[in-house]
Amino acid sequence: METLSVALLPLVLGFIMFALGLSMRLVDMKYVLKAPKPFLIGFVSQLIILPLFTLLLIVLLKPDPVFAFGFMLLSFCPGGITSNVLSKLVNGNLALSVALTSVMSLVSIVTVPILTTIAYSYYLGSESGQVSMLSMGLKMFFITALPVGLGILVNEKAKTFSDKHRSKFMKVALVLFVLLALLAIFSNHEVLLDDTGKMIMMTITLIMSLFIIGIGIPKLLGVSWHDAKTLGIEVGIQNSTMAIALSGVLAVSIGSIDTVLPAFALPAAIYSVIMYLLVVPYILLFRKFE
Repeated sequence: METLSVALLPLVLGFIMFALGLSMRLVDMKYVLKAPKPFLIGFVSQLIILPLFTLLLIVLLKPDPVFAFGFMLLSFCPGGITSNVLSKLVNGNLALSVALTSVMSLVSIVTVPILTTIAYSYYLGSESGQVSMLSMGLKMFFITALPVGLGILVNEKAKTFSDKHRSKFMKVALVLFVLLALLAIFSNHEVLLDDTGKMIMMTITLIMSLFIIGIGIPKLLGVSWHDAKTLGIEVGIQNSTMAIALSGVLAVSIGSIDTVLPAFALPAAIYSVIMYLLVVPYILLFRKFE
């Protein structure tokens, strides 16, 4: 049963990424050329500042190495369809949000394998097998880039179909995401009980800090509230679905999995729950800022 569940993880993530692609259009990515300043701020914040701040928090709070790696893995997976939905709810710049999600989804094909290999070797390499960067890169392509590309292609070439079925795909994707989070928690409930307090504290600190960084840096650089509150969402909201699924794929790759999902999937699972609790006041506070 565990083997079957783990084998289905790439398919689940692939379906979710396909559903994400159905909500994208090539014209959305052209927004980068129209408004380069807020896009570049968001891009640099997600790609560089976010992982560096996560690393700083790990150094300060000193979680168990397996959880430290889990938090770093989460920081390598920015964006996602959730941030697009939340940007709309906060009355933000949806075009900017979608453009960042689209570009970062493609960039992550290269960055995630490299950064994951480095982080895994540092935190867990001495305890278990090594990660193949090439293998991880190929898996990233087939379970993320390819499904997203297919979704965009369907949306461009069969718009009637995508408009009719997009919401259905997204609802199924949401259910699968919730199941992944619950699976990660229940698979490691004994480990979680020993570190619940520190995990929750670190997750709350991380999300709140990223909201502040995401909205603060753009405002300091003269970006409008309309764009700044969008970047706050983009920087603060990680693709926990990808992080959870990649945790399972990674564990299978190194042959060290003894549960449905490994313990380093827990930070992403906990994050996916706490994030929704913290983003509500953010939306209520900033939705009227223009």
